[in-house]
Amino acid sequence: MRQKALVLGLGVSGRSSAAFLQKQGFQVIGADKAADPLRSDPQIAKLVSEGMELVPDTEWVSCQLVILSPGIPPTHPLVLKAAENQIEVVGEAELAIRYLRNRCIGITGTNGKTTTSMLVSHILQSAGKKARAVGNIGLSLTEYLLQADPEEILVVELSSFQLETMKSAVFEIGAILNITPNHLNWHPDMLSYAKAKIQLARCLRADGELFLSPQVAEDYGASMGRHYSIFDRKMVALNSQLSYIKKGLPEPENIAAAFAVCRRLGVPDETAARALESFRKPPHRIEWVADIAGVSYYNDSKASNIHAVMHAVSLFEPPLVLLVGGVHKGASYLPWIEAFRGKVDRIIAFGEASAQMEVELAAAYPFARAQDLEEAVRKAAKIQEPPYTVLLSPGCSSYDQFRSYEHRGEEFKRMVRGFQ
Repeated sequence: MRQKALVLGLGVSGRSSAAFLQKQGFQVIGADKAADPLRSDPQIAKLVSEGMELVPDTEWVSCQLVILSPGIPPTHPLVLKAAENQIEVVGEAELAIRYLRNRCIGITGTNGKTTTSMLVSHILQSAGKKARAVGNIGLSLTEYLLQADPEEILVVELSSFQLETMKSAVFEIGAILNITPNHLNWHPDMLSYAKAKIQLARCLRADGELFLSPQVAEDYGASMGRHYSIFDRKMVALNSQLSYIKKGLPEPENIAAAFAVCRRLGVPDETAARALESFRKPPHRIEWVADIAGVSYYNDSKASNIHAVMHAVSLFEPPLVLLVGGVHKGASYLPWIEAFRGKVDRIIAFGEASAQMEVELAAAYPFARAQDLEEAVRKAAKIQEPPYTVLLSPGCSSYDQFRSYEHRGEEFKRMVRGFQ
């Protein structure tokens, strides 16, 4: 009799998990809160035609395994029901890791993990090694399994959602870039979020190497339960931080982490440095947009938590006009008050979170609210005498007004370029 697997959440990774499990001979039940509307989705229809049963996520179906999609909390009623019935619950990443035969590198952190994962993959490829960045970037791990090349080194970007349910000790190298408050509207508290990130240390092989930033080592080193090495931005020669940004290069912290990982894999720093010259970080990460009439515009739409904004602001010289807002994620904005001193001249807040921001920040900084990003950009373009810098670094999710942080960033760039 075939084993049954319940896939909870039929987004991108849930669909690839279902397809993979079907190929492995499982009888798959797909559960989603939008089960009925999904029946008309071509991908879902194909999975159903191949044998998947589609049910609402309120309906428990007896099974031997539950696959939890990223973003579905472990407090979901079906997860609790699985625990009650002593049914194993794993995430999509853990499911895939059990079948992979590749050498795997794990990269996590609150900020910078996509850029660092891509840079490690780029350096390894430049050094003549077969490598690919996967996981929370590019192909999901179960998607990759459907076309896997066991000779490739996989650089796996891992979110807290994925690490929450990971158990297998398979990673040859792990790097934790930073741990600062994020997703506190999903994780019950900061301790829970940090524990998810630290889980990467538990998922290293016995002979694996763990790299931590100085911040992670200081705050959480004692919790790692194993030896670790520290990478530091001081390892990277730095002429001008803004020259790095305008060239599209990663932040020095990300470069230091990538070099440390690649050095462990036998790539000399000289080779890594040459590869860096041809690498450009993904868009929407402290991205220079334009200089117009004495005003410089930067797009940091990817900054969706308070510490990402603090980091971005630290890279600029005053005067700085900061555009923030979107969907509130649970953390207080009060840390910005001290962090922005001597840097930020004015704050313009837009979207759902703007009311909370006004309550916490308006007494400390000249503060204005805007209905939406477009109004915020218009206000910023003429708010004071140039020269000054306008930085979009929202500190919030984008879903009140945009499809994604990428959509938000592209719209910001379109608005700015409309001034030219």
